[in-house]
Amino acid sequence: MNAKTVTIQEVIALLNEAAQLDSEAIRALVDHQVPCNYNLADHPTIQVGCTEDGDPRLGVIGIINGLFGVDENARGPVIADVPDDPAEPPVFSLNPNFEKIMTP
Repeated sequence: MNAKTVTIQEVIALLNEAAQLDSEAIRALVDHQVPCNYNLADHPTIQVGCTEDGDPRLGVIGIINGLFGVDENARGPVIADVPDDPAEPPVFSLNPNFEKIMTP
């Protein structure tokens, strides 16, 4: 096994590359959220959303962000912009608050 340290920028680049290769699949993956329990919802770095009823839901970006921590607003470094037009691929970028943290 070859372990590699991965940067936030490398994750974002890979996500954008995948979105260009198959925007439909990446859109479906990003849009898909599964129910989770409140123990996971209370995790300090994994981002979990909620339904209108307040039930916690987890998506892949919440897990990815959980690897890198959160900013002062409890937001992760990876932002997914999913356009309304299904023909357009999602675009991934760096949360501006992380950019400030990472810039010397």
